[in-house]
Amino acid sequence: MSQLIYIPFDHLHRNFGALREANSQEDVIVFVESVRMTTGRPWHPQRLHFLISSARHIAQSLRDEGFTVEYVKAATTIDGLTKVQGKYKKHELVCAEPSSHRQFAQLKDLGATFIENDFFLTTRKHFSIWADSQKSYLMETFYRAQRARLNILIENGKPTGGAWNFDKENRLPPPKNYTWPKYLEHQPDSIDVEVGKELNFTPTTTWATTRKGALAQLNNFIENHFATFGPYEDAMALDN
Repeated sequence: MSQLIYIPFDHLHRNFGALREANSQEDVIVFVESVRMTTGRPWHPQRLHFLISSARHIAQSLRDEGFTVEYVKAATTIDGLTKVQGKYKKHELVCAEPSSHRQFAQLKDLGATFIENDFFLTTRKHFSIWADSQKSYLMETFYRAQRARLNILIENGKPTGGAWNFDKENRLPPPKNYTWPKYLEHQPDSIDVEVGKELNFTPTTTWATTRKGALAQLNNFIENHFATFGPYEDAMALDN
C-alpha cells in the first residue's frame, strides 16, 4: 500500500526511520510547516531559521532523489496532514513515533501508523526497560546503562579508561594567548535567503543547513577541535 510518510521537521534527525523502506515510485513524503510550531514557542530567530531552512533543504534533496514531496504550510500539523490526505486518499499515513505525547495522540486520532523511533539511540521500549528497574531517575545511571547495552567504550564489562566519565578533568580555563582554530563558515544559498526573508532574519554563516555542510562541520570538528574539546569544553573566552 502506498504511504504518506510524515517527517516532523523540528526533530528531523530523529525521524528518518520512516524513510528507510520508502518507495520513490509510490510513496509521498510530507512536511508540515505549521503556524502553531513557528509562532507558538519563544524561538531564537537563528534557531527557527536553521530548522525551517534545514527542512526545506531536505525536502529538495528528496525531490532530487525522485520522491514526490508535499511541503505544506498550515495553521496546525493536523490541518496540514488533513489537506494532504484529501489529495492522496488511498495512501496510508505513516510516521516515526513523535517525542511529543500530545502530537502522538493527535496523529493516532488521525489514523497514523507509527514506526519505532530510536530517539538518537534509545527507543521508548529500551527506556522503559531501564526506568522500570529504577527507584529514582538519574542521567548518570541511564547513561551508564546505555553505554553497557550498546557496548560503547566498554571493555570486559567495565568502562574504557577505568571511569565512566572524566568531567572533573574538563574544567580548564582558556589558555592565555591561545589561538583558537577558525570556525568553518557556511555561505547561505537561495533557500537560506528565502527563509530569511520570510522570517525577517539575515542568515549567518555559522550553521550548516544541508547534509553536505553538516558532514563538513563534523570533519572540521574532528580535525581541528576534538583533541582539546574535553579539557576546554566548558571554557568561555571573553573575546569570543
